[in-house]
Order: sequence, then C-alpha cells, then structure tokens
Amino acid sequence: MPDRPTFHKILVAVDGSRHSDLALTMALALAERDRSRLTVLTVIPNVNESAALAYGAGVDPVAMQGDADRGAEKTMRAALDAVPDDQPVDSVTRRGHAGPEIVAQVHDGGHDAVVLGARGLGRIGAMFGSVSQHVLHSAGVAVFVGHLPDVADDSAG
Repeated sequence: MPDRPTFHKILVAVDGSRHSDLALTMALALAERDRSRLTVLTVIPNVNESAALAYGAGVDPVAMQGDADRGAEKTMRAALDAVPDDQPVDSVTRRGHAGPEIVAQVHDGGHDAVVLGARGLGRIGAMFGSVSQHVLHSAGVAVFVGHLPDVADDSAG
C-alpha cells in the first residue's frame, strides 16, 4: 500500500457560505491529522461600475465595495473563531477574482494542499466562472473540494 500523503501547509478559502464552512471543517481535520499549519484565506472581489450595474441601476460601486470589505472581515473573524486555540493558523486577505487569487496564494505561501467549497456566495463571483474548477486545474498541489448535498425546501409541504 502506498504511503499516505502528509500535508504541512494547508490553505483553506472561506467566503461565509455553507460550502466554505464545510471546507474549513475539512481543513481543520486534515491539519489536526497531519499537525499542519493552516492558512485561512478570503478573497474580496474588486467591485467596479459594471459589476455594480449587474445588481441594478443606481447601485453605488464605492458603497458596494465597502459592503464587500466588511463582509470579508466578518467572514474572516468567524473562520478564525472556529479554529481551535492549539491549531497554528495564519490569515490572509487578497483582492481580485477568487480563483486566480487562491492559486496565487498557494504559490506565494508555499502551500502543499488547498481546501475550498464547491460553491460560493454572490453573483459577482459567479460571473467569473467556477472557482473550484480553476483551482483544480491551476494550483499544482492537492486540492480538496467540499460539496454539500442539495437541501430540499421543506417549507412547501
């Protein structure tokens, strides 16, 4: 039987979605298993006028960017609060498109594994394609994608 891989620097991308919550849980389990250092990453989209227009006329891109910035701070705080005190952890915030920024952080941080959710939040991110597909094809390291089952809406019956 082949040796089991051991990861030393694990990157987990979080955006506040249920899928990224699963990714954080997976990354924590992997970090505990391998006694690894964990880096929590959130990527703040750069909101420009065309992205703001996708939300409707009259949306202020400066105000929308402020909302995105505050949302990322809240997401990071929540993720770090979920990390046990004895787990070595770093936090990184980047700006731009999630897929390329996650891959850049993998390389810049010398990570040997990345964990992310299958689906993220927001129409802005959705405009740029599948983040998980980009990371899978571009990271050059082990990539783990957490995917929650679709939950049926029980309120209709």
